[in-house]
Amino acid sequence: MVRQEPPAQDDPAALLGELIRLSTPVGQALAAELELSLNDLAALHHLVGRPPLGPAELGKRLGMSSASATVLADRLERAGYVRRHRDPQDRRRVLLEVTELTANRSFAATRPLVEAIAAVTSELDDDVSKAVADYLAKAATAMRAFAGIPEPPKDPV
Repeated sequence: MVRQEPPAQDDPAALLGELIRLSTPVGQALAAELELSLNDLAALHHLVGRPPLGPAELGKRLGMSSASATVLADRLERAGYVRRHRDPQDRRRVLLEVTELTANRSFAATRPLVEAIAAVTSELDDDVSKAVADYLAKAATAMRAFAGIPEPPKDPV
């Protein structure tokens, strides 16, 4: 077995790679805490704290067929994680929205990690914080380009 060395603490790319690798066990721990499968957790990542999505759009984001996305949406609805409602702009369209209980459970489960990261972030001075944010924004752009994901719309200034 090849032993992997820890990333150099002064190499931003190596540390970003370590964060990406850690996302898997963090996701597994969160799924276990919320008693969800990894697929269900992935779906909720696209719904918690975000605007509602249609089942087909959710499936596209997860890389699954429309039929599989409908089965996933049915399962999440039966378990009480999401509710379906009509799109007020287009009554033919159905949207999925997390329930308040699901949102609260998700936020409670992630609170320790969010608070730990916020504590680390609060230690940064303004210039370093801006440099880190700029680096992460550029890394996210590179990752979106690699995955073929369009850039999110820019906030109006």
